[in-house]
Amino acid sequence: MAEALMSKVLLRVAQVVGVLVLAGLAIGIVVGFLHMLLGIVLVVAVAAGGIWLYKQVSGRSRATPAVAPAGGGRREELEGRAVMDPAGRCGWCGSATLHTDQYGFPTTPLKYHRAEIDAQL
Repeated sequence: MAEALMSKVLLRVAQVVGVLVLAGLAIGIVVGFLHMLLGIVLVVAVAAGGIWLYKQVSGRSRATPAVAPAGGGRREELEGRAVMDPAGRCGWCGSATLHTDQYGFPTTPLKYHRAEIDAQL
């Protein structure tokens, strides 16, 4: 009878160990598959990013420069004066105060003096 009880305990321990080994094996396979999948995604992402970056950089070399409209010399000269100088004054009117638009928000000297510039053209 003692031998039968010992045999049952040994069989039960063997079953528990077997289940734990199989569970560990299953978890290892799943984790390994996920690592492999993550590696494939990483390789594809790096390759796709390199191709995208190459297309972005090579696209710039084909871009044509903007051409100034005819007669833009006088306009460029007048608009070039409507800037802030290093002392913080408006190059167009000489004002040291910040220009504001019709709603009281700060604006650039070029936008503020747009009507005057257009009137001189």
